[in-house]
Amino acid sequence: MFLKVIKPYAFSFLLLVIPVLLFGQTPTEKRKKLEAERKALIEKIESTKKVIAETQTKQKATITQLKLITNKIKTRQEVIANIQSEIYEVDMQIAEQRRTLDTLKADLERLKAEYAKSISAAYKSRNVYDKMMYVFAAESFNQALTRMRYLNQYSEYRVQQAELIYLKQKEIIAQLESLIARRLEKQSLVSVKTKEKKELEQDKQEEGVVLTKLQERESALKRQLAANQKAASKLNKAIEDIIAKEIEAARKREEARRKEEAAKAVKEGKVAPKISTSKSDMYFTPEVEKLSADFEKNKNNLPWPVEKGYISEPYGTHPHPSIKGAMVNNNGVDIATNPGTQVRAVFAGKVKFIRNIPGMGIVVLIGHGRFYTAYAKLESVNVKEGQEINIKDIIGVVMTDEEENATEVHFEIWNMDKKENPEFWLKNR
Repeated sequence: MFLKVIKPYAFSFLLLVIPVLLFGQTPTEKRKKLEAERKALIEKIESTKKVIAETQTKQKATITQLKLITNKIKTRQEVIANIQSEIYEVDMQIAEQRRTLDTLKADLERLKAEYAKSISAAYKSRNVYDKMMYVFAAESFNQALTRMRYLNQYSEYRVQQAELIYLKQKEIIAQLESLIARRLEKQSLVSVKTKEKKELEQDKQEEGVVLTKLQERESALKRQLAANQKAASKLNKAIEDIIAKEIEAARKREEARRKEEAAKAVKEGKVAPKISTSKSDMYFTPEVEKLSADFEKNKNNLPWPVEKGYISEPYGTHPHPSIKGAMVNNNGVDIATNPGTQVRAVFAGKVKFIRNIPGMGIVVLIGHGRFYTAYAKLESVNVKEGQEINIKDIIGVVMTDEEENATEVHFEIWNMDKKENPEFWLKNR
């Protein structure tokens, strides 16, 4: 009989502790991340809307306007996907809370049944005389003490059962309130998703209108594309030339150093080391190598060249937004931003050259050891050739193309004479 009393104690303790651990859980880290991402995406859409409003001050449709709308559509689709993920997470939480609620209800019924049994047993043995006789009927003094302890524990157990039932009822009410809150949260997300889908359809219609207008100007756009490609080629050639000069200068310095070592070895009667150097040789100073390594360590974590903006044209070869069959090749990325925005260095380094290239505005090339970053489409600059600069130092101000009403900075990253995709280097926003 004593064991039958002790076992419900342990069981009831677990019933009390486990739901308390489950109850009151904060939203998962994934939910928090999704909410933050959704907020950032919606801010991006609002920022794009403002830029679109500026581009629409002119009557004619522009490629920039089309890019902005297309980007807004892409971001809107990301928002919808993000909301769908949030809804899934809320559904998972609702399902978990339902399971917890079912467990709590089952526990409550079990506790009530146990309590009913204990009350019935207490009623049957309510006579004080019977209890005393139960104690006095013991065969030894120790057995009498054990029976007295049992009677006391049995009484305490009934009190504890009543308290556990009360607490369990409170937990069920709290879980029900939390479940209702989760369902309301889901309804809110579904409403936002419906709204975003409706606006997505409007965006697509707007994109269709602008695209139709642009296609009517196909000849002019082809000329513009050819001019842009010519300007990009000039920029590419200028960067290739300066990097080639840097590599050649470093090679010659290394060759001179090796000749000096060879002469010294011959003078000392030793075997002279190899003198010639080739392009495949590693011939940079320890300082250059350290700066290169520091730059490489920051892959995926470099600050953007503008504080606010988004990629309006990605790296690589891709179809022209409005000319059928035409391809666009981009050696870097174009980042749309607001007029008057300051452009900053993404890493510490040295200004290698400043050029004014028609169609690309003012161009600044900065060396970071083996790596180089190029900033084009600048209206003005704040730096000089040979100047040492630190990360986030202001280089200049972005240029606005009045004809296209476009404010974009063109940004490239080179690893020696090889082009890199800047999106793999810039910090995710």
